[in-house]
Amino acid sequence: MEGLAVAILTPILTGLVVWFIERDRTKKDELKEEAEEINAEVNVATMELAYATAMAVKRGQPNGEVETAVAAYNAAKKRMDQFNEKMKNKMI
Repeated sequence: MEGLAVAILTPILTGLVVWFIERDRTKKDELKEEAEEINAEVNVATMELAYATAMAVKRGQPNGEVETAVAAYNAAKKRMDQFNEKMKNKMI
């Protein structure tokens, strides 16, 4: 009878352990993907700022590109700050 209980419980417990590990891995993958998206957004904002600066220097005055670049930077920074806050709360 004990052998039967062990034979039944072993695969159930193994399945639960595997399920918990996979669930944790999925959450980490989602966070990694979100971080990569934010990195790409920050890179684009940085490129827009660099371009706007270069064009302002070339023309001798800023143009509408600067406002667009600053808006992209502010949006990327806000998203990055929100993500960092979320990560900080997960660590606590």
